[in-house]
Amino acid sequence: MASCVWLPGFELQLERARDAALEGVPLALCDTGAGTRRFVEQCCTLAISQGVRPGILVSQAIALCPSVALLEQDPDFYDAARHRVLDVLRRWSPVVEVSAERGRVFIGVDGLERLYGPADRQMADLRRRIRAAFPPRCIADVRLGYAPGKFAARVAANSARPGESVLVTRRDLVAFLSSQPVGVLPVSPRMIRRLERLGVERLDRLIEIPEPALVAQFGADGRRALAWARGERVDPVVPTEVERPIRVSVEFPIPIGQLEMVHAAIDRLLGKALERSRKSGRSVRGVRVSARLEDAGSWSVRGVLRDPTSRADALGAFIRSRIALAPPTRAVEDLELEFFRFGSATSQVDLFAPKENAPRARGSIETAEGDVLPELRRASRHLELRMGEGMLYRVLELQPDSRIPERRHALLELAS
Repeated sequence: MASCVWLPGFELQLERARDAALEGVPLALCDTGAGTRRFVEQCCTLAISQGVRPGILVSQAIALCPSVALLEQDPDFYDAARHRVLDVLRRWSPVVEVSAERGRVFIGVDGLERLYGPADRQMADLRRRIRAAFPPRCIADVRLGYAPGKFAARVAANSARPGESVLVTRRDLVAFLSSQPVGVLPVSPRMIRRLERLGVERLDRLIEIPEPALVAQFGADGRRALAWARGERVDPVVPTEVERPIRVSVEFPIPIGQLEMVHAAIDRLLGKALERSRKSGRSVRGVRVSARLEDAGSWSVRGVLRDPTSRADALGAFIRSRIALAPPTRAVEDLELEFFRFGSATSQVDLFAPKENAPRARGSIETAEGDVLPELRRASRHLELRMGEGMLYRVLELQPDSRIPERRHALLELAS
């Protein structure tokens, strides 16, 4: 069994709770990118009723709804509130999974009936704890779902009214899912559009289609969709690993507005943070840089590297590329660097890194005939396993003085 906590428009409600003047006003949050082309990231239902949609230009939003209140996002403020939500949920249950979907968290509830009673009492206790941690304005729209597996719990939360819960038992699972539209399936939008064009608008129509026909049309997505619609696939809640982040910060005596100075400060913070990560024997995968801006507000960029690393130059280049896409809009008063995701200790080195007694260390990159550097041999082996054939070659000198170019050198596959 699983529970889904859904907080739609959580950031918008946080802004309304911070400023009472925003109550009853069409509200939208714009992105933090620099330049004149700013886009709407989120908007309330009142703004949506006036034609405002996420993804449109700020100028278009003002033209559609002149009374809309456009606010710049405050990432640090929002992240602090999300962490408070997760702290409340983790104190209630040890199995908490953070969804990739904004404002949605899954909770494993197996065995909790001994602590909190039956399902209805569990949801009432969970709602009470959330309300005790936040002002009523922030969590007025919280919706809870309780059902077998994450998919059904998500659908149940979507079906709940603001401030209420929907509970689905195993006995009622198939009947509950049959009345749902196909849009609730976690598949590609293209598949949803094709199903609707075929006249399959609800899940009860989907389960009437033979599985071979769905697989022929949609592949593995068709098989998974049918299993979800029939209630046969029950995905368990997988707890998100809680890693203690590494944070370092610096405060400037006067606000700085030049990116070169920001980059220099980040390089110094990287050195301090990497010292701590090396002591724990971990490499870095997720990095976040945040700042408090002049005249209030905050700025933040974050990203996850494809491969973990402990090299300051690689992390610095990655951070600079993120900052180039969304630089600070005002002068920076302080900076904070955070490593929030880690990998195993890395021993990766450059292929041609100078080593003691290596040919390059002796002033030459020449090697003995037939000799291959160990790093090159390992790289050749990895490429051969991945690509199915050798991908690295060495240049073999044959007749360097020949007048025919093809006789001077030859390519020989590098033995792995």
